[in-house]
Amino acid sequence: MRLIYLQIFFLTIGTACSQTDCGKYSDNYIPKDLNDALKYLTCTWTDKDKKDFKSKDEKLAVSELHMGTGQGIRNGWELWQHKNSLYHYFESKGIFHPDDISSIILTSFHRQLNNREIDLDGQVKRYLDYWNKAKEDEDKWKEGNRKKYDAFKVGDSVKMNFSLRTDEGKDRLYLGRNDLDFNENGNCVVTGIISDKKNSDLDFILLIEVKDICGRNEIQYGAEDKLVVGKTFEYNIAFHNIERL
Repeated sequence: MRLIYLQIFFLTIGTACSQTDCGKYSDNYIPKDLNDALKYLTCTWTDKDKKDFKSKDEKLAVSELHMGTGQGIRNGWELWQHKNSLYHYFESKGIFHPDDISSIILTSFHRQLNNREIDLDGQVKRYLDYWNKAKEDEDKWKEGNRKKYDAFKVGDSVKMNFSLRTDEGKDRLYLGRNDLDFNENGNCVVTGIISDKKNSDLDFILLIEVKDICGRNEIQYGAEDKLVVGKTFEYNIAFHNIERL
């Protein structure tokens, strides 16, 4: 399988240099660190591939290769396995995601070809800032949902907003967005009573006994499930709209 990804890698960047020019690199070679990776790319890319890559805007050049050459780097160099020297090199700098690693390698190569400073520290900081901000946003999201979840009590009567659509001649309910207005046309308000609560780190689940389904006794819910008056179903308040009656 790794050989297939390496073949994709080489097909994407063009025909590799001859074995004479790149004698140290076997078919299964995996660079040890960033400098080794840049030497490998310098050796194995054709002059035309390097010229084409070099001539493009940095962000465009790197993004265009993310799913081709970038995938070859991530898979062929076994970055998803988190075990080899190349992965540990980046891990020591706080970079853990293979997507980030392949992007740093390609960005560095583009800068090297253009005789620009690689600025590895700056690149690393950009990814660390991104993940730190994502973690802060996730923590705020969890805290907001935790407060909302804790405010609901077993026995509360509630209403939930669903989207009502007709697919293949059958009415079906789909969970509406959590910013959908309850009075918006074309939606179905379901009422019920909270019978229990359970949650995990990301899920904030209320078990709700259905009392009414916009005037119906039962209806198809999603692709396979069904809402039935008198029956209980799980409702995740983190993503959808729910209010007390």
